[in-house]
Amino acid sequence: MKKLILAVLIVALTFTALSEYFLLHYYVKFGDTLIEIADSFGVSPSTILDWNPNIDPRYLKAGQELLIPIPDGIIYEVKKGDTLDTIAKRFFTVVDVIKEANNLIGSIIFPGQKLFIPLEAVGIAFNDTKTLIWPVYGEISSPFGWRIHPITKRWSFHTGIDIAAPEGTPIFAADSGVVEYAGWKSGYGNFIIINHGLYKTAYGHLSKIDVFVGQYVTRGELIGRVGNTGISTGPHLHFEVRYRNRYTNPVTYLPSPAKKYVLSVERRWMGGK
Repeated sequence: MKKLILAVLIVALTFTALSEYFLLHYYVKFGDTLIEIADSFGVSPSTILDWNPNIDPRYLKAGQELLIPIPDGIIYEVKKGDTLDTIAKRFFTVVDVIKEANNLIGSIIFPGQKLFIPLEAVGIAFNDTKTLIWPVYGEISSPFGWRIHPITKRWSFHTGIDIAAPEGTPIFAADSGVVEYAGWKSGYGNFIIINHGLYKTAYGHLSKIDVFVGQYVTRGELIGRVGNTGISTGPHLHFEVRYRNRYTNPVTYLPSPAKKYVLSVERRWMGGK
């Protein structure tokens, strides 16, 4: 594996002058685990899952091809109405990072265009002044508590908050913890539960799950993408906080919605300059 890493570093140096990132095609060897592969190439396991949505992280098969970005980073496909500013906010980063990483001279982007966001710059605008950070950049479309269910039209208790955001928007762990559940759940669609000790956070209706049960994730780590799976009326994240197994209002633990994105001079990413 050491020889493989050395070869990758040589190729990386070769590509540095040509582009800001490249994709390594790695073929799984007998006995490989996702964690070991990720550690070998200095990327997050969640990154590998995000780039390779059809793999089972628990059962990698020898000969299976994996795409691994060098350096670590996330791809975002531009949607109609997107601007570099709105995309930067969804990754809690700044426009200059996106322009530099994708060799953009101006600010013109188009639907379907794929932009690379370096992982080292993701989250530099997280507001971490409260217990939790905002797991996704968006607006609350349905608050916690009693409401008329948008689909059943019946009076029911909403166990979390809905945060509206375009499909494919990255979702980040609101705090560090261990993934307790990652899979399909009736009503929730693609669903994740992270155990933080005294409390748990839950994330529903995802289009993609980028973690696996037993994985330790750090605060702000990519865990999935916004979707419209399960019982849902449109793309959004259903976000719950369960304190001692009781549903509580997530807003209590989050920074003010008006201050979900905070970029200080000290935390500004300078592109290594």
